[in-house]
Amino acid sequence: MKLTWLGHAACHLAIGGKSVLIDPFFTGNAKYPTDFETGLEHVDAIIVTHGHADHLGDTERLAKAFNATVIAMFEICAYLGARGVERTDPMNIGGTIEHGGLRITMVNALHSSAIIEDGTPVTMGDPAGVVIKSSEKTVYHAGDTDVFSDMALIQRLHQPKIGLIPIGDRFTMGPETAALACNEFLDLETIIPIHWGTFDLLSGDPESFKPLVKRGSVLTPTPGEPIQL
Repeated sequence: MKLTWLGHAACHLAIGGKSVLIDPFFTGNAKYPTDFETGLEHVDAIIVTHGHADHLGDTERLAKAFNATVIAMFEICAYLGARGVERTDPMNIGGTIEHGGLRITMVNALHSSAIIEDGTPVTMGDPAGVVIKSSEKTVYHAGDTDVFSDMALIQRLHQPKIGLIPIGDRFTMGPETAALACNEFLDLETIIPIHWGTFDLLSGDPESFKPLVKRGSVLTPTPGEPIQL
């Protein structure tokens, strides 16, 4: 499996023979490697954890360009379908779907989920994390969240070994709380901190997170640099 962090919460997985984007916030993402999209031959699926603009991001454009299936909360799929996205696979918390040999489960996250249109919030359902299972690896993208003790149930049920964990603070948990999640509730082999450094408001950083993590290896890849896992 190959994972490429694209800045903020965006990443690309080459997993189980499939090309998968998660939370593809490209436009306006200061850490996004601008040449990445030109090297994408195809995208099979786009997974969106929640409806905030910095996660929904370029989903509509990319789904149309690559004829990709958007996998997201029901309300997000309905919103995109009304905007001309033809392939969607709606989900909700606790559900699991099969997609091209991958098993994708939507799990809890503590956050909010809406998009602002003409100054008015439009609900996008509930926020979520996602677990992606293949014959190779199981990946947990926590979405935007605070710590919650049922992360232990996510670990028990799905046994992820790779975690994309937000650390930026203010809008998600910060380094100390994220480290507690990794040390006490999750049991990950590889931890990739996300949702940090994109905006000045995000104060959490990997250098304060890494020494607090007592189990699992913390990797801080350069955006656009694929890592083999």
